[in-house]
Amino acid sequence: SKKISGGKIEGKIADDDVVLNEEQQKVADIIKNVGKKFYLLKGVTGSGKTEIYINLIKEAIKNGYGSLFLVPEISLTTQMTERLEKQFSDSVAILHSKLTDAEKRKEWTYIRTGEKKIVIGARSAIFAPVQNLKYIIIDEEHENTYKQDNNPRYHTKNVAIKRALIEGDVKVIFGSATPSFESYYQAEKNDIELVELKERFNNAKMPTYEIVDLNNTPENFSEELLKEMSGALGRKEQVILILNRKAFANLLKCKDCGHIPVCPNCSISLSYYKYENKLKCNYCGYEKYFNGKCDACGSEKVMQIGTGTEKIEEEIKSYFPESRTVRVDSETVKTKKDYEDIYNDFKNHKYDIMLGTQIIAKGFHFPDVTLVGIINSDIILNFPDFRAGEKTFQLLTQSSGRAGRGNKDGKVIIQTFNEENEVIQNTVTGNYEGYYRKEMELRKILNYPPFGRLIIIVVSSEEEEELEKKAKKFYNILMTGLNIGTNPGGNEFVSEPFKAPIYKINGRYRYQIFIKFNRENITKVKNVIRKAMNEYKEKKIRISVDVDPVSML
Repeated sequence: SKKISGGKIEGKIADDDVVLNEEQQKVADIIKNVGKKFYLLKGVTGSGKTEIYINLIKEAIKNGYGSLFLVPEISLTTQMTERLEKQFSDSVAILHSKLTDAEKRKEWTYIRTGEKKIVIGARSAIFAPVQNLKYIIIDEEHENTYKQDNNPRYHTKNVAIKRALIEGDVKVIFGSATPSFESYYQAEKNDIELVELKERFNNAKMPTYEIVDLNNTPENFSEELLKEMSGALGRKEQVILILNRKAFANLLKCKDCGHIPVCPNCSISLSYYKYENKLKCNYCGYEKYFNGKCDACGSEKVMQIGTGTEKIEEEIKSYFPESRTVRVDSETVKTKKDYEDIYNDFKNHKYDIMLGTQIIAKGFHFPDVTLVGIINSDIILNFPDFRAGEKTFQLLTQSSGRAGRGNKDGKVIIQTFNEENEVIQNTVTGNYEGYYRKEMELRKILNYPPFGRLIIIVVSSEEEEELEKKAKKFYNILMTGLNIGTNPGGNEFVSEPFKAPIYKINGRYRYQIFIKFNRENITKVKNVIRKAMNEYKEKKIRISVDVDPVSML
């Protein structure tokens, strides 16, 4: 299937079935021919960013070069692999955490020997030993999943930049319809080259929006959403419904004593999964059967509160008994094969409605989806995180990008308790630029990223007793070396130790110390933290340091 000639690998390359339009060709030419190493490709949803990636990879492989293609979720490797293999048959290797060790070893060998020159994968694929590397493509670059939060902590984007600088003739392309504000800021400063796609591919139109005020609706499904769903299903079109979190606040509460079951390892309420009749922790995986009675008082008057994907799925069945619904969350999707089956079945119309968490808002391309419904857009917005607005804007824009990608018009219904919110208004008007500017003014005043930098130190222990005192002791050592004030409004700021928003995870109690500082002081701050960690001698205490955290929890 391949022959090697003159050091170039000639895998089977399919003839172009994708012809770039003028806008795409211009972008591809800039990336190929301009001397810059780093590019931010900002293209509206459905503008054909993938076609540009394929064009670049194809040219690279014809000249004997390899490419790395990263996606934020394992689920997207299936769709991308299908598109790449169609073009490059047996030159594509797949790397992600759901592979067995034997599968990983096999792919790694193919990559290292140069037999496979294209690698597609999630975060960790950035370390793949691609021979003669030419392009690193980071698709949906705004996604949090590119940051690894446990040791070794790294951000894929930073590793990509470092690798490109080390390996020489390598270009990095960051792609997104909603770039992270940090990346867009870098493009404004000319640290990376901005290239844009402003039109949808093949003359597809952007979807229209309707905002529905949930304050007037006692149910999860407003009349407007039900009417649109009924119309789309009647026309044999497909519907995607997005709920922000799996089993989110899907809790049990005792009507008699008010008790809500909580995970014994984490300070988090247990989510109720009705089909398995289990209570589960979404953080550490703890689970137990529900015997129908309240743990605290033994009453059988236990009610379900909140809305999870399972509950919504039941409601869909009651409204549309004839329709076929597939649920996509981490309960239904546990292996690579689960992803592939759901993707292919939905593509082949075995299902009419796809219901899922954020995972399905990312990059899926189903031409027959004409309606996207956001069940409740407020859930992320109310998170204790300075990026909550940005993340909600990204999620809503990406979600709506799943509608009307073929030759049929798309519609998006956003259900919210907060219709005047500027994030929702800017999503509907497609005003990335305006929202970015406003948010940046605020961040500049507060010295939040990309202006200042943040570090979160977590002091944790399996024993709660005296943890606050021990965290304070570490803080005092730290403060002898840090010349930073304790006023939260200041440009630089160190908080006293406080209970983490999620106080207990995996059996460990957690205190956080939050540090905000000017960018140029990074080395000094790191050295002070290192010194404090060496001096601190408490037993049974773990200290972890997260530089540039993507989550405040």
